[in-house]
Amino acid sequence: MSHVDPTGFRLRWRWEAPGAVLLEEWYRDDTDLDKPIYTATYRLGAEPGTIILKSSAMMGKEWVGTLADDGSVSFVGKGMLKMAYTVRIDEQGMYEMAYSKGRTILKYAAAAETATPITVADTSSATSTPPVAASTSKPVATTAPTAPVPIEKPPSALAKQQASPPLPPVKLPRRLSQQDLDYIDFSVHQSHARSIEQARQALLAQQEAERKFQLEWQAQKAEYARIEAENAAADAEFEAERAQRAAAWQQARDASEQALAASTQRLNDTVSRVQAQQADAQARQRAQADALAQVERQRQVELIRQANQRQDEEAARLAAQRQLYEQQRADAQVAENARLQQQRSSGNGGGAGRASTDTDANRCVSGANVRENDTTMGNTAAYVSNGCGTPIDVKICLMTDSGWKCGVTWGLASQGSWSFSAFHATGAVFVDAKVAGSNKSLASPN
Repeated sequence: MSHVDPTGFRLRWRWEAPGAVLLEEWYRDDTDLDKPIYTATYRLGAEPGTIILKSSAMMGKEWVGTLADDGSVSFVGKGMLKMAYTVRIDEQGMYEMAYSKGRTILKYAAAAETATPITVADTSSATSTPPVAASTSKPVATTAPTAPVPIEKPPSALAKQQASPPLPPVKLPRRLSQQDLDYIDFSVHQSHARSIEQARQALLAQQEAERKFQLEWQAQKAEYARIEAENAAADAEFEAERAQRAAAWQQARDASEQALAASTQRLNDTVSRVQAQQADAQARQRAQADALAQVERQRQVELIRQANQRQDEEAARLAAQRQLYEQQRADAQVAENARLQQQRSSGNGGGAGRASTDTDANRCVSGANVRENDTTMGNTAAYVSNGCGTPIDVKICLMTDSGWKCGVTWGLASQGSWSFSAFHATGAVFVDAKVAGSNKSLASPN
């Protein structure tokens, strides 16, 4: 490929080791394609998608290339001098080299292949036609005429040959005159002078090319140095900004931690104070509750004592009433028996009435046992038992702060027990009983 500038370099690529080492050669022009200005080799890197470039210039400096998705390759130099650049094939098929920031360095287009004409001389005759240009770049070899082979001929043929006319005389080459020799010597001197001038021009062109290359190299080096300086400045600015942000973040973090610690301490103090207040309040409540419970227990004990005393007094009164009633009943039974006996004696049984089967259940019911309820605190209960031989109906009434509270049970079985309870009882109790099924009504304490 040739540079778009006619004075630029010419590039050629070929395999130095097929599939392993690609050789890149830089030429000043097409005059001598066997002596490149300098060369570079491409090898595959250790990582996939990487290429190692080593140049014959700059004491064998190396670059590491990375293949991009669009087919371009970005090269970064090893060592302190990065000299980053990118190569790609553009939309027109040109080979383009550009700096990392996009400015194009070099651009090359495909070079048209040309062939140098080769002149082939005809040596058959001095009067032959002028040399012609061969249509191929390869030299054409000429074949020398072969010597005739003698053949034995029959006598008749030999006689016929002798009778033929003689061959024309051979023309000898013309001797060169002094003028010809002088012309040849002049041509040789002119050719030598042209060769010397061409060599001098080639040397000057080579020196100019080296000078331009050095200038381009110095420009590239200065550009690379500028890019490195910009990168270093950007890195320093980024590092300073990062350090500033880190310091600000650390300061904010320290402030947040201090505020959190202070808030946590205040919360702990508040919790401790509230817990202490709650403990004091609970202690006071327990003390008040214990005092109230003690007072209530004393009151209940006193009420129960008073109730038991009243019960004992009521039992004594009822016992006296029962004894008086028994005495009256016994007297009435004696009188009834006497009357019946008198009726039987007189023989008049038509108008006799039937004996009563009703008995007084109060005689066989135990006295009321008044005490605090076994299952309910602050509740007073009165317990009675049926000592009669038949079921009875029982009514129990307890005096409370609001008056008498009464309860009735029907058909209490023989030897059965029953209780009636009320809150805030004062200790007074009333009990009445009758045989179950009798027409007698249960009495009331009112």
